[in-house]
Amino acid sequence: MINITTDKKRLAMLIAISSVSALGHNLAWSQQGAAVVLEEVLVTAQKREQNLQEVPVSITSFNAAELENKGITSITELEKSVPNTQFRASRATNSTLTAYIRGVGQQDPLWGFEPGVGVYVDDVYYARPQAAVMDVFDVERIEVLRGPQGTLYGKNTVGGAIKYITRKMTGEAEAKITVAAGAYGQQDLNIAGQFPVIENELYIGGAIARMERDGYGKVDTGYNINNATFNSSEENYNKDVLVARISAEYSPGDRLFIRLAADSTDDDSNQPCGSQSSPTALTNPSNGQPFVISNNPFDGACGTSHVSNVENSGFSLTVQYDLSETTTLKYIFAKREGETQQFIDFDGTPLDAFDVPAKYADDQKSHELQLNYTIDRLAVVAGLYYFTGNSAGAFDVVLNGLGGTPYMDGEHFDLAIGGDVDTESTSAYVNASYELLDNLTLTGGLRLTKDDKNSNIQRFSYNTTNSFPYTQNQGTGFTFGDPSNDTLLAVATDISDREASNDWSELSPSVKLDWQMNDDIMLYISYAEGFKSGGFDMRGNAATNPNVAQGYDPEIVETIEAGIKSQLLNDRLRLNFTIFDMNYTDMQLTVQTAQPAPVFFSSDVVNAGTAEIQGAELEALLQVTSGVSTSLSIGHMNAELTKVLSGGVDVSDSWEMLNAPDWTGQVGVNYERDLGDAGSLMLNTAASYRDSSRNFNNVVCSCDQDQSYTLLDASANWYSADEHWTVSLFVKNIEDKEYKTGGYNLGSGELAFYGPPRTWTASLAYAF
Repeated sequence: MINITTDKKRLAMLIAISSVSALGHNLAWSQQGAAVVLEEVLVTAQKREQNLQEVPVSITSFNAAELENKGITSITELEKSVPNTQFRASRATNSTLTAYIRGVGQQDPLWGFEPGVGVYVDDVYYARPQAAVMDVFDVERIEVLRGPQGTLYGKNTVGGAIKYITRKMTGEAEAKITVAAGAYGQQDLNIAGQFPVIENELYIGGAIARMERDGYGKVDTGYNINNATFNSSEENYNKDVLVARISAEYSPGDRLFIRLAADSTDDDSNQPCGSQSSPTALTNPSNGQPFVISNNPFDGACGTSHVSNVENSGFSLTVQYDLSETTTLKYIFAKREGETQQFIDFDGTPLDAFDVPAKYADDQKSHELQLNYTIDRLAVVAGLYYFTGNSAGAFDVVLNGLGGTPYMDGEHFDLAIGGDVDTESTSAYVNASYELLDNLTLTGGLRLTKDDKNSNIQRFSYNTTNSFPYTQNQGTGFTFGDPSNDTLLAVATDISDREASNDWSELSPSVKLDWQMNDDIMLYISYAEGFKSGGFDMRGNAATNPNVAQGYDPEIVETIEAGIKSQLLNDRLRLNFTIFDMNYTDMQLTVQTAQPAPVFFSSDVVNAGTAEIQGAELEALLQVTSGVSTSLSIGHMNAELTKVLSGGVDVSDSWEMLNAPDWTGQVGVNYERDLGDAGSLMLNTAASYRDSSRNFNNVVCSCDQDQSYTLLDASANWYSADEHWTVSLFVKNIEDKEYKTGGYNLGSGELAFYGPPRTWTASLAYAF
């Protein structure tokens, strides 16, 4: 039973704002005679091109023009427009994605965990969240699908999917150069182009983007500690990213299409240093004085090196062949690999009391063979998917001296944790839609998945004598240190991949029934199951939990959804409404237990939770006149943990769902005017609302965003009459609101990370 707890003040505020401003969502309009109508939106959510209003799926789609007009430069900004979603850069990172849809996701980006929300680029699944905070450029469309996905996709995803679709070739020789400058020293350059090698057959295209920006704050430390002076001044929340793509498309006839694509991302931005959201208990060991908290939330006092790097690259081959007018065969091969190095400061002070130097590496290969068959009343998508991947990593937990006092002389007690996970996933899926009547369609899907994983896990304790803050040789030989400086103290976990080996099989069904009540209104109801694969806890402490080698099992989400999609007022109003009820079982939760010094705590990943999530989503777009459109997006969730077992005791009364704000919404207005020979002008405003949310299931933290907030954005775009020139101005977070996007709550203190302050960007583009 759907139970929507209405907060009248918040809902009234959203509706009031919508009367004066709204988001220009799917902004294009067209004239049919004297009538002003909305433009049709085409999506490929069901692996074939369909009108958005005819797809019985909760989906929000953004085309290239809309993304450009609104100045959306990262997929994390989509959370403002899509109800019941939260897309963030993971705490202490710039390009690692933490994505939640309807309260389902994965908070911890540690290797070995499966993401709850799948990211696909041109139908290629990204297995790791590193480098998944993608910059938006050279894109044709982005689709966000809510709810379990699996009977139509190569890799099963339990919460939903983000589909990033790059721009296809037009067959013409063309190019576009965009330069941008803005607040905090922003300097961006984007060059994209394509040309035919063989007319009407072979095309080559590519794009490259360089994005640089100073930090929103500084990491400044200048302390005399134990008769040594440590000084550091670094940018905090800066950006230094280089992204490139290249592709070739070959179409020797009407039936065969071949596409080869490659991409590379190199992110040299400093990892963000969190700021103390509450005073730390740590003091300067030289004088006993506390470390002063800056008034600027973007400032920090981390004592680690700020040298960070994320590299990710890959290529894919897509071959599509039309066997007949009714049958198409498609094959996709992809290979990707990535490397990350970073230094995380969990204490947020110049002390090296809780520093974590870390490095990760991953690679993946996938094959997908897909069959599309459409005839009369029947449409079938069937496929085979095979995935292999290795995800590895190591990190040191540089804690303190053996006596429990933070040292700055290079000698430390250190926890060294490392290992890797090999994954082999094989699946088969089928999805069939059959028109029972001219206006009634039944869709059924089934997916069989078998995952095999093995892992080696190591957790050692060392005393290391040459680990210094502000340097790149912190830690032990596990990461960036020198093994000759390490003295082994204890072995808590040393598990080989022969010991930690397991496999899981799952059959996931889905069924949908949609009724085209008339030309303007479609009703649907659906049921779907999704699962997130099991795995092994890479931090597992076998000394306290002898079951580490057995791993944890998959988690399951069962979703019932009912919705209405409508096109009213002579195609001037698009109104879509959905309600859903989710049963979330065997949740993979991290349960922490206290340990004696110098370790202080340990954590175990177990299938300990059950949750119930109910909610509703409303998306509306009104074309008021040929030049004015308004829209409204509202999401509501009531997400509750109903059972959490810790030590055999249900502690759900003290636990809450994380990253699941009760209310989200956005409203705005778009204005477009034809200036004749002077070109055209487009103005956008948007107000985005987000309720409070938690960062941890089991503890309240000062790093939580414990209050609701609204962000105001605006943009202006001028297009020349010859369509060559574009001049744009974007202003985001106009009121300079302060809001938290993540945090840590550990024994060393509480740290918060913040969303961007008020920024502006001016850009100039020339297309030829």
